[in-house]
Amino acid sequence: MISLDHVGIAPVPSFTNGFPLAGIALFDPDGHSPGNLHDQHSREMLVMRLSTLLRVPLLGSVMDADDVGPDVLLVPRDTLIDETMTSKTKLTIGTLLGGQVPYRFAATKAITHGLIDADAVRPAGWSSSMAERLGDAALEGYTAFTAEDAIEAGRRLLRSGPARVKEVCARASLGQTVVENDAQLVAVIEQQDPRVLADFGIVIEENLIDPETYSVGSLSVAGLEISYVGDQRETTDHKNRAVYGGSRLRSVRGGLDRLTHLGLDTEAVEAIRCAAVFDDAARRAYPSMVLTRRNYDVIAGRDARGQRRVGVLEQSWRVGGATGAEIAALEAFARSPELTSVNTATVEVYGIAETPQDAVIYFKGTDPVVGPMTKYATRTA
Repeated sequence: MISLDHVGIAPVPSFTNGFPLAGIALFDPDGHSPGNLHDQHSREMLVMRLSTLLRVPLLGSVMDADDVGPDVLLVPRDTLIDETMTSKTKLTIGTLLGGQVPYRFAATKAITHGLIDADAVRPAGWSSSMAERLGDAALEGYTAFTAEDAIEAGRRLLRSGPARVKEVCARASLGQTVVENDAQLVAVIEQQDPRVLADFGIVIEENLIDPETYSVGSLSVAGLEISYVGDQRETTDHKNRAVYGGSRLRSVRGGLDRLTHLGLDTEAVEAIRCAAVFDDAARRAYPSMVLTRRNYDVIAGRDARGQRRVGVLEQSWRVGGATGAEIAALEAFARSPELTSVNTATVEVYGIAETPQDAVIYFKGTDPVVGPMTKYATRTA
């Protein structure tokens, strides 16, 4: 563990439901794996930073929320799923950093699109109303839970141009294939595991040219709330694949509506609108959700007809690649009460890289699975 006694963060009091927090802990329910080594180290650093910022004890890691009581802030690796939880303790917006949803599919990008028709196969709990509320805040596309529905969805999209097939549980820009004809589409769909399709679904959506990806989101913890807009960068991993390489964020105090005061360009404002529509649609479709970390990837690019399109790609309701930059923003606001906005960033490099002097290093070493890697967060302005 790294001591944070001298990081220069002004501590702030933290409360949940009006009562002081008793501590903060990593949460790995039912003994689930904490993930790759770099993810594990990153999450440990996140809770250490928050422990200092919120002036609460760091309690290590717990597997059952019932073991620590209702006044501890828990930080899980993944979005929690109601149907797999065994703890009796009910998590709230004051005791969870991340998200909790009622169904497994609701934690994935499957909910970004609707089904091909009213008779399409869907899992129990699926809400058809979400796609209706989304409207043009998402790209043209479909979610399917059988190979037959997926092929039909892809064929509809191929009439207008290339389509992108996306595995809904994949992360870091992986698990995606662009198809340009029927043969390619069928070949990709036939590779999918029918059981995974039935449980989680698959997404097929229009493919954009010259894309840019915005990050839009909010973080609420212990009475503190920030919102942000920014962009992402790609890097190359040790298998020569294009993967997530970090985020640059501009953050403000308060909710998403506060971002409109930043004087942003038209496309960034549209990205924020799309994220806000998605956020509202998801909450209405699945009202039992508990969300305190909400991050939306919003793409902007040209469709096959050359028209500019903006739409939400997916949501992340768990601590993720941009969370280091979010915590850096919270720290900056705590240091400077007069500050109205701040720019922060996270960087991920597949190799041992030099880091800025003021960077907070989340991981620097060799991960047994992904190889040498450097991850850090920094304030940029």
